[in-house]
Formats: sequence, structure tokens, C-alpha cells
Amino acid sequence: MGFYNDIVEGLGNMIGQGRQYANPTQMAKACGVAPNQILRYIKQERGKHIQVLARILDEVGARIVFPSEKTVSDENFICPPRAQARAERNSKTLSTDQEAQKLLSFNSRWMAEKGDRDSMKMLTVTGSAMAPRIEDGNHVLVDESQKDFFEGRIYAIRIDEEILIRRVAREPGRILLLSDNHELSPGPIVLENSNPSHDWAVIGRVVFVAKDLL
Repeated sequence: MGFYNDIVEGLGNMIGQGRQYANPTQMAKACGVAPNQILRYIKQERGKHIQVLARILDEVGARIVFPSEKTVSDENFICPPRAQARAERNSKTLSTDQEAQKLLSFNSRWMAEKGDRDSMKMLTVTGSAMAPRIEDGNHVLVDESQKDFFEGRIYAIRIDEEILIRRVAREPGRILLLSDNHELSPGPIVLENSNPSHDWAVIGRVVFVAKDLL
């Protein structure tokens, strides 16, 4: 009887040295029941009503999950690595900040719809060039697999060692990096394809923006 055995085994695994409850009495006190009730469950001495319930739950395919187990929902979410706001020259990817704490988790199916989830990194934006759409301190999810420019989309661009978040426009022989905040940056940054002095690279497309409302 799978469900009934899950209950018995799960309760037993939560009791003991270094576990959630040191002994049955401690678990009983936390649950607001008599200690002998917990012991009767563990020793499989409970009445027939719980076994009847277990048969019904087995039939419908139910499964009990105790806190020590990894739930299915945990497997469906991915926490992208956090990236540094600066990059090495000639680099086409964001450097991962190994010391930074993980920030946000995303549904893996949603990430797959946006692009290549294994190529996505979280980047904290500095500056207000893209305000009000993207403001200083906001976090953007960058898909490094999307390096082809599409007019009007927002990309992470490396210029020398600096990472910029800009909207892209194209003209013959050159790329225009546009700011949404025209008061701060009235003119575009012009990158000429044929100019060897321009050390720049496309890092990836911004597919999501996370911001606080307060």
C-alpha cells in the first residue's frame, strides 16, 4: 500500500538525531497530539480508517511528499547565473559573478519560449540611459544565444570593457545604439562595421526586465 507506507516511512525519517524532530514526543508537541499517536503511526498500529484512505489515494495515483524530498516544482524552475557589468576585451559573453547570490528563478518552460535557457544570465543595470523602460538598478535577463540584430529590440553590447544596454537600429555599414532616455543621451552611439578602432561585440538580446515597483 504505497501511500500508507509513504506516511509511515516519511514520519520515521523526520525523527532522530540531526533531523527535524529529535524524538516522537517533540513531533507530537509540535503537531498538538499525544506522543502515542505518533508512535502508533510509525508502528503501523493505527485504525483501519487510515488504511481505507490510503487505498483510495493509491487508486487515484496520489503521492505524499515530505519536506526532505525535492518536489517536482523545484525541478521546473531555473535560477540563471548573475553576470558582471564589465567584460574582457574581445569577449562575446558576460563574465559570471561567482560570488554573487542567485537572484531570481524562472519557469523553465517560459525560458525555453524566450530563447536558449542555458545561455541566459542576469545582469544588474547601471545608469538611466534606457529609462523609463529599464532604470538604474533593474535586472535584465540576457540571452547570449541571440546575437543577430533585429530593429528596435534591446541588446547587451560590449564596447571595450563596458557593457551597455541599448535599443538597436541599423543603417548601411553601421549600427546605431539608441537610448530611450533622450534627455540624458540625445544622440545615438554609432558603430561602424568597417572601423577597426571600434572594439565592440554583441553579447545577447534582453528578453526580460525585472524591477521593483516601490
